[in-house]
Amino acid sequence: MLSDVSDNLLHGSIPKSICHLVDIELLYLDDNNLTGELDFEYMFLKLKNLTYLALSFNKLSVISKPNINVILPKFKTLFLASCNLYEFPYFLQNQDELIFLDLSKKKLHGQIPKSFWNVSKNTLLYLNLDANFLTGFNQLPVVLQWSTLYDLSIANNILQGSLPIPPPSIISYNVSNNRLTGEVSPFFCNLTYISSLDLSNNSLGGILPQCLGNIINSLSVLYLQNNNFHGNIPQASVKGCKLRTINLSQNQLQGKIPGSLAGCDQFLNLGNNQIHDIFPSWLGTLVVLKVLILGSNEFCGEIEEPKSAFDFPMLRIIDLSNNSFTGKLPSQHFQIWNAMKTSDADSLRYWGADTSDTNLYNKPAYWSMVITNKGTKIFYERIQELFVAIDLSTNKFEGEIPMDIGNLKGLRLLNLSNNILTGHISSSFENLTQLKTLDLSQNKLSGEIPQQLSQLTFLEFLNVSHNRLTGSIPHGKQFDTYQNNSFKDNPGLCGDPLSKKCGILPPPPPSAAGGEDRSSSSLFEFGWKVVLMGYACGLVVGVLVGHIVIERKPEWFMTTFGIKQQKMVRVKTRGPTN
Repeated sequence: MLSDVSDNLLHGSIPKSICHLVDIELLYLDDNNLTGELDFEYMFLKLKNLTYLALSFNKLSVISKPNINVILPKFKTLFLASCNLYEFPYFLQNQDELIFLDLSKKKLHGQIPKSFWNVSKNTLLYLNLDANFLTGFNQLPVVLQWSTLYDLSIANNILQGSLPIPPPSIISYNVSNNRLTGEVSPFFCNLTYISSLDLSNNSLGGILPQCLGNIINSLSVLYLQNNNFHGNIPQASVKGCKLRTINLSQNQLQGKIPGSLAGCDQFLNLGNNQIHDIFPSWLGTLVVLKVLILGSNEFCGEIEEPKSAFDFPMLRIIDLSNNSFTGKLPSQHFQIWNAMKTSDADSLRYWGADTSDTNLYNKPAYWSMVITNKGTKIFYERIQELFVAIDLSTNKFEGEIPMDIGNLKGLRLLNLSNNILTGHISSSFENLTQLKTLDLSQNKLSGEIPQQLSQLTFLEFLNVSHNRLTGSIPHGKQFDTYQNNSFKDNPGLCGDPLSKKCGILPPPPPSAAGGEDRSSSSLFEFGWKVVLMGYACGLVVGVLVGHIVIERKPEWFMTTFGIKQQKMVRVKTRGPTN
């Protein structure tokens, strides 16, 4: 007998009459709104044929009492996710045929008991202990004994200590978002079947074992972000085509990007490390690469021209911010980034790995990233497929903004701030009708802000501050919502929201005008004073000289003056000659 009433709108408590269905083999009540307490031993004691039980995602409180005389059915599938359960159920100690066990999203506290590691040692394939309050393991070293286990997730707990070593059979291993410490054991190099490895958001450190390159060929998902790993990225033995999602961001990894990572990458995030390299143009051959994040590293040099017109055909997000790239903006790359030229505005899907790389519930390994948007670093736990972004900020790019950037009509975010860009703001920006964030601040741009930008009705954030722009600020639509900070430190700009108005010459400051008048007046007064002083001095000097001459040399004076007088008289009295 089978009963599957999952994912309905059932509410209330589970009827006790279920305990009389002695022939039932499968009972799925998950994804409903069932409530109340559930005495596990009492409810299922008589159901000896019950093999598959699913109670997940209800609001049930499961009660399990220690009773050695109670023998429950031998379950193969037991899903108790999100049920209120504060400790590991006692009845699990007698379960030796479990294949799928889900105790996630409960309230399990403390250490994982040693007895739990013996539950269904030879049969268990899937174990999910996500999102509890588990603190550690009651045995060291932690070597998991489930010989057939292929999917293990203990993520989102508060586990401390070293990494549990999974069995060689493991395919998907997730211990993310814990407090695990220590190094990655070389035992992980023997996991030849592993497809998804997630050690992200812990406190792991040390140098990654170079032998990890041996399993890269089998991996499709590799998440090591937000740890303390340093040294070089392991080099794979051969190039494969399985590794699709790589996130090594927020570590202290050094060296160069190994060429062996060029497989079938769709998502490559190496941001916030210490990688010293030039732009990896060889990644352009990855025909499925959609997201490339290299920000906050030590990349340098100019971005070379694409080697082919078909490079980066699927690229939708690129972040090269906070590096030391030089030269001009990569205009020829803008010409061939075809996936950015279209906008799937109606798509609300999120990017993630294929469901073949995920756990039993087919939950995608969603891509995540940190990118600067609207002037703030934002963590994207999931990335919508419609999101198209270019962040080239905080580098040493120079020259003008190429017109070709206007062809990337799918852009939602464009950040070119904190470079050495010159010239005018390209009028081709008017074609970016999906643009929501535009940051051109901290450059040397000149000229006017194109009036066409006022037609970008989706533009929520604009920053052109700290440039050399002139003229009036456009107004209308989105431009009426921007604040003063969007335009500050452009001495030639005027108009709202700035206090400087356009078309009116400002009167000279009173202090300066008064100073000029006083200066002119002073010069005028000084000129007349000099003249008067000259006359006065001349008069005084003349009187003194005359007095001295007359008093001390009268003979000379009279003789000289008399002769002159006689001569003058003779001249005056002499008549005309005939």
